[in-house]
Amino acid sequence: MLKEQKTKNEYEQQLLNTQIEIQEQTLKTISQEIHDNIGQVLSLAKLNLNTFENVESTINQTKINDTKQLVSKAINDLRDLSRSMHGDKIAELGLQESIANELKILENTGQFKTSLKITGCIYKLEPQKEMVLFRIVQEALNNIVKHAKAKNIAVQLIYDSEVFKLCITDDGAGFDVNALTAAQTGIGLKSMQNRAVLIGSVFNIASGKGTTITIELKK
Repeated sequence: MLKEQKTKNEYEQQLLNTQIEIQEQTLKTISQEIHDNIGQVLSLAKLNLNTFENVESTINQTKINDTKQLVSKAINDLRDLSRSMHGDKIAELGLQESIANELKILENTGQFKTSLKITGCIYKLEPQKEMVLFRIVQEALNNIVKHAKAKNIAVQLIYDSEVFKLCITDDGAGFDVNALTAAQTGIGLKSMQNRAVLIGSVFNIASGKGTTITIELKK
């Protein structure tokens, strides 16, 4: 019986690893597509706009200048998005800067106020664990944007000598965690829980007036 359970657990672990590897490869492909194609097209559009000089109509010149600014913003936003999807780039930036980049993307929408607080003496976690933690943060932020109706989002990284802790808090509408059934938890929440299990961390969620997700990982 114990042997069967162990085999089942190992199979589920391998399945989870495979799913995450496929997801990462998909994100990497999309990231490359954004960088190589969409970004290039926008850059060419901006170059074309720069050729419209000395337009007689002040109104038309204003429209051209406004369009230049919009295209520039789109290029910068896509560059940030591409970076946040590309696993190799995330590994280069590190967990703190990658999370800061995600929060900056949300800030740039003008709909959220965000903050990142780091406590303790920073140390590196294993690359795979940092990647998984970052993807959990992304999923949590995505859920906040979609469902929470929040205005403020705070992320805290706590570097304790024995335990690393990650907290994501929002001031949104919240929900009744205990009332959720397995069918109602949604893909996003299940994905975060599965990823947390994969790296041997403890995942907790508390919600009422706002929501806090906490992940604890032994060093």
